[in-house]
Amino acid sequence: MPPTFKKLAAIAIFFVALKVLVDSPYLKDVKSSIAHRNEASATLDTPSLRQTATNKPSTAAQTPADRNFDVVVYGDEVPGICAAIWAKKTLGAKGKVVVVRSNHETAMLGGVLTRGGLGYVDLDKIPDWYNQPYAQCFREFLDKANVPESCLEPKTADKALKDMLSEAGVKVISNSTLTPHVVDNKIEYAEVKGSGVKIKANSFIDVTQDAELAVKAGLSYYTGYESQNIKSKNETLAISIVPTITGLTMSDLRKMEDDILYNTPFVEKIKTSIAKSNDPASTEFWMRNFLSTIYQAYRDGYNIRSTALGAAYHVDRNLPFTQDKGFFFDKANICVYKDNSMSWNGFLFKYQVDQLMKMEANDRKPTPEMLKEMSYLQEWLQKKSGKDVRVFIPDEVYIRQTLNVRDVVDPLTGQEIIKGGTEPEKSIGSFSYDFDLRGGVKDLSSRIPGLPVYNFGIESALASKVNNLAIVGRSSGYVGMAVSVGRIATVNIYQGQGVGVAAGLASKLGIPLNTITSAKTRATLETLTGKTTYLSGRDTSYGVNYKEVK
Repeated sequence: MPPTFKKLAAIAIFFVALKVLVDSPYLKDVKSSIAHRNEASATLDTPSLRQTATNKPSTAAQTPADRNFDVVVYGDEVPGICAAIWAKKTLGAKGKVVVVRSNHETAMLGGVLTRGGLGYVDLDKIPDWYNQPYAQCFREFLDKANVPESCLEPKTADKALKDMLSEAGVKVISNSTLTPHVVDNKIEYAEVKGSGVKIKANSFIDVTQDAELAVKAGLSYYTGYESQNIKSKNETLAISIVPTITGLTMSDLRKMEDDILYNTPFVEKIKTSIAKSNDPASTEFWMRNFLSTIYQAYRDGYNIRSTALGAAYHVDRNLPFTQDKGFFFDKANICVYKDNSMSWNGFLFKYQVDQLMKMEANDRKPTPEMLKEMSYLQEWLQKKSGKDVRVFIPDEVYIRQTLNVRDVVDPLTGQEIIKGGTEPEKSIGSFSYDFDLRGGVKDLSSRIPGLPVYNFGIESALASKVNNLAIVGRSSGYVGMAVSVGRIATVNIYQGQGVGVAAGLASKLGIPLNTITSAKTRATLETLTGKTTYLSGRDTSYGVNYKEVK
């Protein structure tokens, strides 16, 4: 063969091989990863700070024995991990429990607390919560994740959850989107999208943020704050980017805040800007704690109580200081990790509920406008601090609310919460946290009550029209103002532990999940933990008639 022809043949073979490589799944995954990297600081966007899910083929079990379970938990939010573990504890060694999730196998476990970057945990305000039977899974999680007091680091949280599942003998099936097949008010099986694999179980627990399995099963739901006021059905709600920020210390932040507070002309400019975008009552609200400096609430957590930093950013960016639409730099909760990086929860974006539901269908990915605003934020922090600040975007945005399932055994209402929650015989525990309407909600037609201390059970999580299904999380059976408390992760983790026990009991007794009571669940929790439940729920209306609260 002539040398020239050999060279041409070699070149042709090279380009064929290159085409095969470019079309390979691996390179497509790499391309996807690069395409979704944080625009603000792509050069520092390392795998240790970001995980990218891909759409690889399902790894669901292929043998008939592995398709049949006592309990299937769908979704990998922390309440679901606890539900799975405590279902297994209830069933014992022979119990078959599985966590099924649509995420790629390399994605961190833990949902909003890991992939969403929500490091600052909203702890229960009942002083002895950690001694209660229903709080033991949450307590174990915090211990294994090495939480100093209130702040989770995503990587250690992911490892803690994996260790807990492994120790409990609960398997995880990734890359598997489920569609339930309902016959005679029961999920007969759930089919894995794209594979035809059918997964059967005595009970299914839906812990996805948007109640994906429950909605597919045909359960009805409220959207937004519709159950408080029909006008709020599609109102704008606040969601957050909770970035990890490096190159900035709390001392730097305090200096930035002081530089603003002691600059009298600039403070006057801020006041004018706030007044221009708000009515007198709202202006007074935003200026109320203007001189309150950064407060260390926990060993590892800080609260920005003044609007100074946020208002200064709005002035410098020429953005209206309003929560009605667009971006809002709010007061903040900040975690400081061991490597001095920060988790910063205070950057809000407002969208209508139908837009948020589309984001959820798109795996809660940050939008281009969010990434662009975070790029501006990085530049502003660099300029104000004089430091090499970098802003890293998590895989998922933090969506506080979209829907709540209506078809549950006994919904929990805001009015009930004000009065102390569920009756003792219908309770597994108690919880205390503020009615949290961060970012504001229009047309609520209600005052915001004070700090509640209330009892809760499992009946608000048990589907009434699908006998073997429970919904745990912010999309559970909360009504009216209860939505603003029920979305808090801590109480959902408590309830997840209880619902897991209930699912285990249903399987052992051979009865439908929605016939298991809170009383039976509480008794089993006490047996399993060797601890006694003390219920703290009480009327916190203090004589005020909150008749408008649903």
